[in-house]
Amino acid sequence: MKLANLLHEDQVVLKLHSRTCGEVMEELVDLLARQGKLHNGMRDRALKALQNRESQISTGIGCGVGLPHAYVEGLNEVLAVFGKSKAGLEFDSCDHAPVHFVVMLLIPEEEKTQHLLTLADIGKRFLSCETRKGLAAAGTPSEVISILSR
Repeated sequence: MKLANLLHEDQVVLKLHSRTCGEVMEELVDLLARQGKLHNGMRDRALKALQNRESQISTGIGCGVGLPHAYVEGLNEVLAVFGKSKAGLEFDSCDHAPVHFVVMLLIPEEEKTQHLLTLADIGKRFLSCETRKGLAAAGTPSEVISILSR
């Protein structure tokens, strides 16, 4: 599935407050919780799953992109959030560069195949320097989604 199909304008954060990978995962999970998309203890399960996944190997994939993702027990649909940090986040990325774009995915345990297709779509889109420049300049959530739809 394409990332743009998973995002809604209220799931695009143009100015992240976080400075680290751990902080940004909490910031984005809390956004979904405030929106009512995570309930019945799912916020804590989601955060723990993300932290466990990140402890295995960094999801800082290079080119200023972080892709925290995890399977979450009890989740009914794939949830995505896009965040942008002008200052950059410490993410222990493979290229040791700060992360400016974060795509967080929470995936139902039953959606493992779909998850791999979505990760492939994200990787392909963020390889493009033109896409990253467009996202850096985007001033509204609708612009972000439009760029990710191309």
